[in-house]
Amino acid sequence: MVILGSWRRVAHLLIAVLGLGVMIWGAIALTHPSITCRGVEMHPGDVCATSSFSQVGAGKVQTYEQRLSDARFSQPFVIAIGGVMVGFGVMLLVQDVRRGGISPSAASGRRSADRPQPE
Repeated sequence: MVILGSWRRVAHLLIAVLGLGVMIWGAIALTHPSITCRGVEMHPGDVCATSSFSQVGAGKVQTYEQRLSDARFSQPFVIAIGGVMVGFGVMLLVQDVRRGGISPSAASGRRSADRPQPE
């Protein structure tokens, strides 16, 4: 904790690292998709029939190619969300470092003697 300075900096760094993980996972899933139907891996030419308790979407049949297309369409959004997380975490970390973190007196609600008092 001494290296990063505060738990807030650790949290900001954790957000950035998680975002990086999401980006990597999205890139791997985009390049090597695993298409499944109810937990069973599908291969070209396979079809997947869906059913549900509410009967909404019941009886819908998707081919391997349709499910692959859906997966490839969604992965860039996952990568973008990971990039936003990385940017947000880095931005918070940089702001916290520039600000010098919160002083213990500010965190407890007491005013510092060197700060001017609002009138």
